[in-house]
Amino acid sequence: MFKLINILTILVLLTFSSEIADAAPPCQEVIVSITPCLSFIKGQPDPAPGCCSGAKGLAKQANTKLDRQGICECLKGVLPKIGPYDPKRIPLIAQKCGINTLIPPISATTDCTK
Repeated sequence: MFKLINILTILVLLTFSSEIADAAPPCQEVIVSITPCLSFIKGQPDPAPGCCSGAKGLAKQANTKLDRQGICECLKGVLPKIGPYDPKRIPLIAQKCGINTLIPPISATTDCTK
């Protein structure tokens, strides 16, 4: 019986694996990745090493336009809740961490479809 359940579970995962692979990273994962960056976007001169590693990991997951939109929508919803921050510092994360990805300033009014 246990083997049958394992086989059925594997079949279900294989059936939906393409849908899972095409999904944007979960917002909770995005939040964990950018949490070390909060002090930087609030004005600290340099991003922490954890910020750079989180941002690089997130950049690797931003493969499609839908991925990038999902990440943007997550940040758009979360960042205003952290208190005052400078949206213009968000693109500096890529520059200071050596990430070859364009990251726009993100605020509550950002259009994530662009």
